Amino acid sequence: MVPSHPFSRTVVLTTVAAALLTLTACSGSAVSSAAGDSGAPLKIGVVVPLTGPVGETGKALQRGLELGVQKVNDSGGVGGKKVEYVVVDDAGDPATSTQLARKLIQQDRVSMLFGTITGDTAEAVSKVAEDAKVPFGTAILGDTEGCFPYSWGFGESTRQILLPSVPELIGTYGKRVAIVGSDYNYPHFYAGIAKEIAKSAGGTIVAEEYSPLGQTDWQSVITRLKDAEPDVLLSMVVGADAVAFSRQAKQFGLLTSRLGYDGAPLDTDYYPALADLVNGRTHVVRWTDQLDNAESKEFVADYRAKYTFTPPIPEVAGNAYFGVQFFLAAAGKVGRNDPQAINTEIGKMRFDSPLGKGTHFEPANHLLQADMLETTIEPGGAYKVTRNLGPIADNVAKQGCS
Repeated sequence: MVPSHPFSRTVVLTTVAAALLTLTACSGSAVSSAAGDSGAPLKIGVVVPLTGPVGETGKALQRGLELGVQKVNDSGGVGGKKVEYVVVDDAGDPATSTQLARKLIQQDRVSMLFGTITGDTAEAVSKVAEDAKVPFGTAILGDTEGCFPYSWGFGESTRQILLPSVPELIGTYGKRVAIVGSDYNYPHFYAGIAKEIAKSAGGTIVAEEYSPLGQTDWQSVITRLKDAEPDVLLSMVVGADAVAFSRQAKQFGLLTSRLGYDGAPLDTDYYPALADLVNGRTHVVRWTDQLDNAESKEFVADYRAKYTFTPPIPEVAGNAYFGVQFFLAAAGKVGRNDPQAINTEIGKMRFDSPLGKGTHFEPANHLLQADMLETTIEPGGAYKVTRNLGPIADNVAKQGCS
């Protein structure tokens, strides 16, 4: 099981050498020191972990992107030419991400970059994209404190997740809020925003716990959390730890039907392992494969047919599918294969999709302003939409966007 949230390199496997050799080219490559070629078909460099602990999430992103590009190509491509892409496996290692992103720009002459799952690999590619002045899109949910002028996040931000969910949990279960997370940068960032929103909603933080990644015995942490008598537990315990923590929280009497529970373990990635613990709970998302929208349903049908996939489709796949169409629409408006001009257009773009009407990026933080959905998790893994929450604005400024 893997999270879609920004993730620490400390859990990433060290298959760097193999990753450098893993280059799945869906087009030919040329050697050049510059990105893009005004007369050539537009080419996307896709940097994803196809191996390692987040490999399955990387594959979901790749699949969503492939179908998004196929949809654009079926409609004529960009500038009358079919869009091409080159996929590389970074195994979730930032150093590898950096090398591969540079290669994609300098040798494959891509005009834009897309992908990554972990927060540190996204940052690594963002720096390369900034140096080369090539737009870079991510589809993972969650965000970090930094911002880069050529990087754009299609996943929902932490505030867009927590602003609707935390007050609802406090209103339903009670004011005593506990937070637990894996001990790396993103869970701490998540907790800071959670505390801010909980206090604004009248809640009180009664416990905050972090454990190193790879934790297998959660009993002492669970005992401390239980002693704090929380009404609501927000968890940013990720990876295989999310399953172990949730299972033991149930075993030791913390996770009951009387406790409000939300966070990473409720993501679709974990459903097959935690179904009995999350059925009936609500979870706020940007996209679900249950969305009642013709375009979204077409994507879901194509995804299941092409990849023979029956579990809940990971949200990152939907974000990548619609995100790459947003990027390519911006390229189409520019009308030429010019990465800097495309980047400028992305910042101005308004794009209608199942993610919302007029979706666009907030200039102050490069986060997508789009609809959010409240879902209820049904037996079998259907994340049914119970409320369309509309756009949840996140305009909190970050340094580095320009």
